[in-house]
Amino acid sequence: MSCMKIRALVCAPFAVVMRRTAMALMAVAGLSACAMMGQVRMGPVSKMLKPQPDLCGAAALIDVVGQPFTQLADYKLAGPLRVLWPGQEITDEVVPDRLNAEVTHDQLILRLSCG
Repeated sequence: MSCMKIRALVCAPFAVVMRRTAMALMAVAGLSACAMMGQVRMGPVSKMLKPQPDLCGAAALIDVVGQPFTQLADYKLAGPLRVLWPGQEITDEVVPDRLNAEVTHDQLILRLSCG
């Protein structure tokens, strides 16, 4: 048998196997991405924000409720700030030290919560 025939017998099946393996791996990666996306839910603020322990310091900021949300810039916050506008949808992801500031259309703080 010539070298070319041996190469064709060995390399061609190997290439087919590799191509099928690559296609299978791409399919699994695609399904994994879809599954991860399904874990994050979106919805209105009132349904997505569940009561959380006060790890963000919301209770200490009770004096700013009713004030413009820009006043929060004067305070050192325990974590990130998320401003939630009327009608805005959010994810159900919880960041324990994040301060959520629900505001009115007039940019006044309506409610503060953690998560």
